[in-house]
Amino acid sequence: MILNDYPWLSQPYQQLASGIINKRSHHALLINYVQGSGENKFISKLANRLLCQCSQQLEPCLSCHSCQLFLAHHHPDYSVITNGQDKQSIGIDQIRNIASRVYEKSQQGGNKVIWIKHAALMTEAAANALLKTLEEPPQNTYFILSDEHNSQLLPTIHSRCFSYFLTLPKLEQSIEWLKKQHYQQYSDNELASALLLSENAPLKATALLAPEKWQQRKEFCDHLLEVVPQNNYWQLAKTFNYEDVIERIIWFCALLSDALKAKQKVGRFIVNRDQVPLIRLLATKSNEKLSALYDLWLQARNQLLTVTGLNKELIVYNVLAQSELISETKN
Repeated sequence: MILNDYPWLSQPYQQLASGIINKRSHHALLINYVQGSGENKFISKLANRLLCQCSQQLEPCLSCHSCQLFLAHHHPDYSVITNGQDKQSIGIDQIRNIASRVYEKSQQGGNKVIWIKHAALMTEAAANALLKTLEEPPQNTYFILSDEHNSQLLPTIHSRCFSYFLTLPKLEQSIEWLKKQHYQQYSDNELASALLLSENAPLKATALLAPEKWQQRKEFCDHLLEVVPQNNYWQLAKTFNYEDVIERIIWFCALLSDALKAKQKVGRFIVNRDQVPLIRLLATKSNEKLSALYDLWLQARNQLLTVTGLNKELIVYNVLAQSELISETKN
């Protein structure tokens, strides 16, 4: 529960915990975050502080009976709601079940806390059911809603909550943090690239820096160095693992975007800082070709994310064929 491992969360926690101490904490807190910024530990600690019955400080005491129940994952006044396995939404029955419980007396005689993870996954009926409870919240009952910063939560729910964006560390701070996590084998440019490809979310970057995943990205970039001059995009097909095809598309779109930045002389905004030769190679193409390739690959990504049942292999083959046609045109 200690946030010392994630120093960038210290100030946000102090801001919200001070409201708890001063009895000014909003009954419904909406936390938006970038996935991989330590959001789950952060919210768990806030919930722990709301449930702690002894501490007068920012930190929960961790020793009272309420804290002990929380740490053992058996606190009767703490509930976590999320979409279950194989489910794409949070249903109305889940919300109704909680709504009936929040009006009951606290079993530990303190606060009750309900954490709704991925809150934007609530169906409209579920959100409307929650809305009634948020409008007339029971005493000593606190809701924490959380979701990614680009999620679409119903405006009616949003308006009943105190919104808080969980800030990310600066790039330099994240690089130093990664070095302390035993990633010294990577150069600063590699660490920066992993972070920028991960929206600067340090924990998300560690997944990309896992040796096997990082090697996959390196091989993908090396193949691009070979196929781009020959306009032989079909050769990329053998590098695609169709379970990770969206990731490859994101990588290539980031490289195309970097090439456009390089042509506009704004290299300081480049994401793939460890792939400068490849970016320079792509930047030899015209703005029109780079933009057309970017739009093509981005459209494929959006299709794969929004349309179920698509044949990934056919989508990839179409994109590779269209990429060759775009690169052959004169402009």
